[in-house]
Amino acid sequence: MSEPVSQLTRARPAEAGGAPKLEDRIQANGLLVGVLAPVLWVAFFSCFVNLLYLAAPLYMMQVYDRVLRSQSVPTLLYLTAAVAMAYLALSVLDTVRGQVLAGISDIVEARLGTRLLHRATAPTGNGVRAGAGLLGRDLDTVRQFAAGPALLGLIDLPWTPIYLLVITALHWSLGLFALGAAAVLMGLTVLAERVQRGPMAQANQVANRAYQFGDFIARYADCGSTMGLGPALTRRWQNLRRHMLSAQNQASHRAGLIGGVARFARLLTQSAILGFGAYLSIRHEIGGGAVFAASLLLGRTLAPVEAVIGSWRGTLAARDAFARIADAATPLRESALTLPPPLGAVALENISWVPPGGDRPALRSISLRIEAGAVLAVIGPSAAGKSTLARVICGALRPRDGVVRLDGAELAAWNQIQLGGAIGYLPQDVALFPGTIAENIARFGVTTDDDIVAAAKAACAHDMILRLPSGYSTLIDEASAQLTGGQRQRIALARALFNDPPVLVLDEPNANLDAEGEAALIATVIEARRRKRTVVMITHNVALVRVADFVATMVGGHIMKVQPTSEFLGRPAKLAVGT
Repeated sequence: MSEPVSQLTRARPAEAGGAPKLEDRIQANGLLVGVLAPVLWVAFFSCFVNLLYLAAPLYMMQVYDRVLRSQSVPTLLYLTAAVAMAYLALSVLDTVRGQVLAGISDIVEARLGTRLLHRATAPTGNGVRAGAGLLGRDLDTVRQFAAGPALLGLIDLPWTPIYLLVITALHWSLGLFALGAAAVLMGLTVLAERVQRGPMAQANQVANRAYQFGDFIARYADCGSTMGLGPALTRRWQNLRRHMLSAQNQASHRAGLIGGVARFARLLTQSAILGFGAYLSIRHEIGGGAVFAASLLLGRTLAPVEAVIGSWRGTLAARDAFARIADAATPLRESALTLPPPLGAVALENISWVPPGGDRPALRSISLRIEAGAVLAVIGPSAAGKSTLARVICGALRPRDGVVRLDGAELAAWNQIQLGGAIGYLPQDVALFPGTIAENIARFGVTTDDDIVAAAKAACAHDMILRLPSGYSTLIDEASAQLTGGQRQRIALARALFNDPPVLVLDEPNANLDAEGEAALIATVIEARRRKRTVVMITHNVALVRVADFVATMVGGHIMKVQPTSEFLGRPAKLAVGT
């Protein structure tokens, strides 16, 4: 039988956990492509819509070239009834297409929204996550694009060469004329992309910084007002907004100029083709109906091109947002099999982790084994890597090298939902989410009141919660500051203890507690040890160290020594390392 806590002499290196793996990107991009599947239905209806648009020029040609010559009223009635039926079918299909297009935004939200939130909460290799607020704005940008006219313009754009062929069938010179007009508008489209690319990228970058800065001002308003930072922070935020608006205005002005040129070119060419067609009709090369038919067809040919130019700014924004979502929306990892419920044995094998942008590892070659039911206290000076170690153990961070195992299986092999239920984590920076106290304790899952109360009693927080005005229904949000730091920490401890997980990782669990709260915390740890739960505590508190089975001393990102608590307390000088 091995010791409950021991350092390993050998460990197998694991794959780095930094950038997303290739298969993750492939699956993420495949998911994003799957989101666009409803667009195929819009394109399908667009085929019939664009075919039915040919009814107007055909009707006009038949009226001018056949009815007016034959003076046949029955033929006119027949053609009018036929074109009326075509218009009715076009209206129905266009309505259905619009409804499908409007529903695409909801599908985008359903398909991508949950994946983005999973990405915001999933383990990361560098500790940096894309802000859920920024990703939400990107998601809204894609949704608006998916339900807007820009997407319809892109879907109709492939019909431009088909309409050009129909115009060419009327007369080859009309086809060349229409081709030249389309080439001019296409050139303007490319020019619009190039002249707006830089300003739009700069505007988006500055806008993201402004959004983040505004969020931080709201989050840390007390700190700012206490130290008189309000005017300086306001000036900084206003400068960011000015830079953003300047870049956006530059892009808008360029887009407006190119859009105006495009509209002028389209109107001019539509009138010019009438004159050119009239010239061909005078020379008896085409009929009178073909003159007006060519003008209508040219309008349909150039309409999607002009629509794309007019919405090019939104298209660029949607493209950039979609690229960021593709980078962020890695799929939720799930094991093909649900593993047996874990007992709580934790093993770290040659773990190393380097913070992003740094060259000095925060964790260096840490090997550690914690048997199920053992209580380990981790001490050490500031910046020793203790909190980083806690995040690695509970799976919040993926190590650059080495592996973390729970009951012999790597954390990546566990179903993420099952793993989340097996680990109770109390971070140093307590984070409670908007909702009631009961919802926070229950981790916003579906459960019974008895389970919530049991977790609160296990954290010795039940009586404290009952003394609140609304008890377990007390609402936690940005506007309600009725909870003290100690109360929040005890509620977070109850959340960590919810459903009695076999592993508890507590990072400075007594940081905001008073004497009563600290006594309750000690009682909670003692009860967890009695129930054979594995507990890892990052602490500087001597009273908490006393209830541990083993003490690990960290210095400079490395575990220098692991020793029984009795041995550690027998050498008081060593305790100074953790104070």
